[in-house]
Amino acid sequence: MVPVAVGLTAAAATTTKATMRIPLLSKIQRHSLQVRGYASPLVDEDSSLSHELDIPKQVHQLVNPSNYSKINLARDISQSARLEKRDIGEKMEGAIRTEKDAVHRRLDDLLDRELMPKDNPAEADLVAFLEGYHSIGSTLGCIKVLRKMRECDITPTPPQYAMVLNLACGKYQVRTIYTVAEEMRLAGLEDTNENYESFFNSLLTCLGNCNQSEMAYAVYTEMRERGLTPRHQGSHSIIVSLAKIGEIDLALQILQESVGSSITFDWKTYMGILVNASFYMHHKAYKLAFDQLTTVFGVQLTKGDYDYGLSIASKAGDYKLATSILESLGRLGYPIREREYEALFDSLIVSKKWETAFKVVGNMRQTGYGKTSRTLRTLVRELTAKPAQTERLVAEAYEAMLETSSTVPAILDTSTLNALVLSLALSVRVEAAFTRMNEWFDKHSVKRNIETYEGLLTGCGKSKGNKTVAEKTLGMMLDVDKLEPTKEIYELMIRVSLKQFNYEDAFVYLESMKAQKMAPGWPTYASIVRRCANVRDPRAKVALDEMRELGYTVTSALENYVAFNYKSGKGAYGDNDDGSDMPEHSWSGKADKDKTATLKDILGADAFKL
Repeated sequence: MVPVAVGLTAAAATTTKATMRIPLLSKIQRHSLQVRGYASPLVDEDSSLSHELDIPKQVHQLVNPSNYSKINLARDISQSARLEKRDIGEKMEGAIRTEKDAVHRRLDDLLDRELMPKDNPAEADLVAFLEGYHSIGSTLGCIKVLRKMRECDITPTPPQYAMVLNLACGKYQVRTIYTVAEEMRLAGLEDTNENYESFFNSLLTCLGNCNQSEMAYAVYTEMRERGLTPRHQGSHSIIVSLAKIGEIDLALQILQESVGSSITFDWKTYMGILVNASFYMHHKAYKLAFDQLTTVFGVQLTKGDYDYGLSIASKAGDYKLATSILESLGRLGYPIREREYEALFDSLIVSKKWETAFKVVGNMRQTGYGKTSRTLRTLVRELTAKPAQTERLVAEAYEAMLETSSTVPAILDTSTLNALVLSLALSVRVEAAFTRMNEWFDKHSVKRNIETYEGLLTGCGKSKGNKTVAEKTLGMMLDVDKLEPTKEIYELMIRVSLKQFNYEDAFVYLESMKAQKMAPGWPTYASIVRRCANVRDPRAKVALDEMRELGYTVTSALENYVAFNYKSGKGAYGDNDDGSDMPEHSWSGKADKDKTATLKDILGADAFKL
């Protein structure tokens, strides 16, 4: 029974009503009001009652209020809450807390007065105090009584120690648990599994709840070595605690061992596993918890839990889990959007289910989804994961796409072919990529777009740069498809040229960008600066000046790189650092410096809206 406070500082009218009822009460009830601090002349005059009752009864009356006291408390709190316009629950909580403190002080006074001076107090009296302190949740009082019992050569029973241990466990008091264990040792309690089982279980539960995962696992290991089986609460706490710090596999191992020991867990344990498995993207743990929660316990998860599950399923290639989650979302009435379908597509691609994956994308496109290259990013990533196998995998994916296009024609379009060509290009198979681009797009009468050429040129810029294929690609874009070069196309051509021994073409493309009112990006200028600095080309400093004019941040690392390469004397084009010995066709900032016009004048104001 939870002790409830009586004797709040109430109004005079309330005191008068209570005083009028007191003569109708029994002697014991009047004493209960007295010891609980209720202000009444009739109660205060009866001070001999405490000597007439034995100590266990006095302790019982202190910690167990009468029903009359509870009614008075509720009435006083209700009236006080209305007058102060406060929440009655808040008032009740404060009153109970105040009353517990008052009862604790009275128990301490009674213990110090009646038992502490005695050398041989009765065991029943000490046990009554132990139970009294336990009922009000005082671990300090319990420890005090246990020490007194040991000093008087009275050995508490294992259930009494377990009672205190469970109380300390519920309050997350690890130090108190160790103190009780020390009392057990000093009292001469035999070190057996039966005597110390409660200690280990309480310690395991408390350490787990306090997120002391390493210590909890050490306790768990010792229990297994002793042949002790952790209880449900202890197993639950260590499983969730280990899952919180990312030790998901260890948590699953303990879960499996506990289930093998006939321990049954409720939905809270599996929910703790699912939440932490979502955070650490652990596929096995999430799937186990998801199946238990949805199939066994019938728990309805939140939309965020399902979203995490789709991310995990897409990365692990578990299309069955992704399908189950989508079905659950549909039953709960959540709208299935593009990213949910993309997760199913990704899981199919990772598991190499090409035809089914392309059917999903084809159906998405029929509903207006999946028309951008972002949907196929996982396809590109999987095809390029092992460059040595890219050509074979691209061929398999192409055949699967053709097979699917007979039933879902929407899959055979520019975006899908772009993804296949890009995969070959990123694997530095640019010749094969160029050949497949000409063959596939012409064969199926699909139009190439600017992304087709950007993907192919990106592959040309990798490694040492394939300038031959890059120039063919640019020529086809200009002459065959009549597409205007974009800023990205120019920058890719600049980077391809910078990787050649003769990199003068990079400045041709750079000037072409300026003529088209396009401002090169910071990475492009940084590439030019580093390439020129490597051979002490003075145009590196010109590029730095242009970066400043464009408002780009010139980092100290870039300036130091240029300065370091210029220390070794003669430049690549002569002795002068100002570029006076450069060839006439090379790019130079001298012409701009002789005129009042700046780069902003040449490129236009719109070019700087980056």
